[in-house]
Amino acid sequence: MTPALLALLALIVVLVLGAVRPDLNVGVLATAVAFGLGMGLLGLGVAEVSAFLPAQLLLTVVGIALLFELARSNGTLDQITRAVLRLARGNSRVLPLVFFLLTFALSALGPGNIAATALLAPVAMGIAARAGINPTLMAILVCTGANAGTFSPAAVTGGINAALLQRIGLEEPGLPVRIFLAVAAIQSVTALLAYALFGGYRVGRPVEGVSVGRVALNPAQRLTLGAIGLFVLGVMVLNVPPVAGAFVLAALLTLLKLGDLEQSMRQLPWSVVMLIGGISILMGLLERLGSLELLTSLLARYSSPDTVNALLALLSGLASVGSSSSGVVMPLMVPLAPELLEKLGGGDLVRAVVAIDFGSHMVDVSPLSTLGALCMAGLPEGADRSRLFRQMLLWGFSMAFVGALLAFVFLDLPQ
Repeated sequence: MTPALLALLALIVVLVLGAVRPDLNVGVLATAVAFGLGMGLLGLGVAEVSAFLPAQLLLTVVGIALLFELARSNGTLDQITRAVLRLARGNSRVLPLVFFLLTFALSALGPGNIAATALLAPVAMGIAARAGINPTLMAILVCTGANAGTFSPAAVTGGINAALLQRIGLEEPGLPVRIFLAVAAIQSVTALLAYALFGGYRVGRPVEGVSVGRVALNPAQRLTLGAIGLFVLGVMVLNVPPVAGAFVLAALLTLLKLGDLEQSMRQLPWSVVMLIGGISILMGLLERLGSLELLTSLLARYSSPDTVNALLALLSGLASVGSSSSGVVMPLMVPLAPELLEKLGGGDLVRAVVAIDFGSHMVDVSPLSTLGALCMAGLPEGADRSRLFRQMLLWGFSMAFVGALLAFVFLDLPQ
């Protein structure tokens, strides 16, 4: 067995263990395997293996997350939520779409898909029960809205994606925004499909008090909202690097005592940081051993330039069922795309990245994912949790194949 094949098998074992053992952090396993392979097979030192750690990528995740945890700690994100909820005025037909747009907006502004879902899922699922709205529909629209916004260059996942684009040589100005809009459009198609299939247009019960009170920003929240606006403007219009903008504004909010830094630091997604760091170290080692070249050769054998995006979306979706979409699947699949297209003799690299991006996040409605689990947890007592679990699981798995179909229609056919 060649070292390249051995390392590739080790990667598969790590991913499988992460899928069957949710209590294990795949990043920790990947780091341990990387040190074992690097020092055992290649004779590398600790410093050489550690050099595969993607410092800029991890700083981007920490910086953006810290900025919006500070905004959460002083209540600014709660006030934004209240402002949008008032627009629905208790109309049960409109409420699922309002929550789709609200999670989309919050996710895109910077908190990202997990934070936006964690903030809104309890409210959304409670209102669904009171308004007679199908809870599966509400869960799908909350999760899909969060994922539609999460590739914004101002959001955590968007920052991860931008760093991966640079890694594979795609540094065209405005490209992260174009990919964000493409992913948002495709995710929106599935949201509208769910709205039609689950009868969102039917009139439910009117909901009293859905406005959640009057919106009143205190001075600290006004300044924090202004900082968020500056961050979004800087990243999306002025091409300010997200990592720089996030840390500058987070430091400013801290100096002005506009947020609780200690609490925000404790709430940072350290498990995601470990996931991304560990997988990236192992992927760097696999590239050094030639394992990625071996993997792309296997993928090229079963694909063609006319179906490559559908294949990438399907594989990304299936891999995301048991793994982190942003922390594992994207860092795993995006670096493979350039060499895969080269072996196929054609294909558009940007479209391939789009296929991986939305394909990896389409299945996140599954209750096995973080987003789906947050919606399950937000369902009030007395509701049929078993039925919701089955329907969300079926929808989540089916999205791997729907994502492949959408990738073929929107990305492969127009080439």
